[in-house]
Amino acid sequence: MMAFEHYLKDKGLKITNQRLLVAEKIFSSHNHFTAEGLLDELKDNQDRISKATIYRILSIMVEAGLLAEHDFGKDYKYYEHIIGHAHHDHIICIQCGRIVEFIDEQIEDLQKNAAEKNGFSIVGHSLNIYATCQRVETCEHNKRK
Repeated sequence: MMAFEHYLKDKGLKITNQRLLVAEKIFSSHNHFTAEGLLDELKDNQDRISKATIYRILSIMVEAGLLAEHDFGKDYKYYEHIIGHAHHDHIICIQCGRIVEFIDEQIEDLQKNAAEKNGFSIVGHSLNIYATCQRVETCEHNKRK
């Protein structure tokens, strides 16, 4: 959360209670989330935060390099904070929406080799595997976004 405050100061942006509240909520969880889901989690807070404000804060945090924004083939984006998290890839269930993070050194090596073979130097990448999981009917993610 300190990194967010430093970024706001460096950019000459105000450090507001709403921005700090949203940042605190985001950094207190290690789950992927949507703007709508975040708004729902904050709705009981005494400081009313609008959907537009949530989107502005998320945009600032992505620009600051504190959040990753993912398009998992839905009509909305998913976010996750990336401070202190190693690079990872995702498997997404197309039926229930469950997201599993994984790290596979063989896949990383294959991507690096493919890039080098074609004259590229990787500066970043994203791998999303879309599949169906075996627990669709019992998956807790089936009940929420």
